[in-house]
Amino acid sequence: MQIVKQGNLEYILFENLEKTGMVRHCFTTRRGGISTEVWASMNMGLSRGEEREKVLENYRILGEKVGFTIENYVTSQQTHTTNVRRVTAEDKGKGVWRERGYADVDGLITDVPHIPLVIFGADCVPVFLLDKKNRAIGMAHCGWKGTAERMAEQILKAMIDAFGTDPTDVTAAIGPSIGKCCFQVDAPVVELFETHIPFAQEVIFDDPSEKGKYKIDLWETNRRLLAEMGVVDIEIAGLCTKCDQQRFYSHRGMGEKRGVMAGVMELI
Repeated sequence: MQIVKQGNLEYILFENLEKTGMVRHCFTTRRGGISTEVWASMNMGLSRGEEREKVLENYRILGEKVGFTIENYVTSQQTHTTNVRRVTAEDKGKGVWRERGYADVDGLITDVPHIPLVIFGADCVPVFLLDKKNRAIGMAHCGWKGTAERMAEQILKAMIDAFGTDPTDVTAAIGPSIGKCCFQVDAPVVELFETHIPFAQEVIFDDPSEKGKYKIDLWETNRRLLAEMGVVDIEIAGLCTKCDQQRFYSHRGMGEKRGVMAGVMELI
C-alpha cells in the first residue's frame, strides 16, 4: 500500500494491483477536491447533500490525475446488501453522468475495459478484486452487515459464475476502513457475525473499556473469507478511517454531516 500525492490530491494505491499492469485503481482520501464545508474537500458522494457540480468536478479531477476513463464511471447504490451487478458497456456513465436505473447494489463486476467501477465508504470496508487470467474485476462495499453476511465471498462467487474466475488467479485488496481499534459493537452485531461467520470467535474481542461491548476485526474477517475461497494474494491497507479523520471521512467519527471516499478500479 502506498499513499500517492499529486498536488493537493491524495489517494491510496495497492502495490499488488499496481504491479499487474492490468488496472487503474485508487481509494480516495478527503484531500484534493473542491468540496467545502462539512464535505471538504474530495467528497465523491452525489447523495450527501452537496452541490452536484462540485462533486462532478471531483470526479473530473480524480479521473485526470489517476487516468480513469472519466465519461464511463459506474457507481454502486449501496444499501448494505450482498447484491452484485454485472456491468456492461450499456452501463457506461451510470450513477455519475446519467441516471443509474438500478438500486440496492453493493457490488459491481465487469470484464469490459475502460469502465471505472466505483464503490463508496466512510468506515465500511472496500474490497478490490482482479481476475488476472480472465481479465475481470470486482468492487465490493462491505459494511459490518455486508461483512457479516459474507459479501466478499458473494462477489467472488458472482465472478466465478460470470467469468469462470478461479480464486487462485485473483489479486485482492482491502482498503482503508474502520479498524478493530475503533469498531465497537454490542451483542446484536456479535450475534449476526456468529450466525454467518464460522470463525466469528476469532475476530471478535471483548472491549475492556466498556462492559457488554465488543470489538470486531473487519479487515481480518474479509481477508479470511477471501482466503477460504482460495485467494492467496491479498493486500490490506491497514489504515483506520476513524483514527485519521484529517485524511478520511468517518461515519463513526463525524455522523451524517460529511462526504464519502470512493474505491475506483478499471481494466486497461
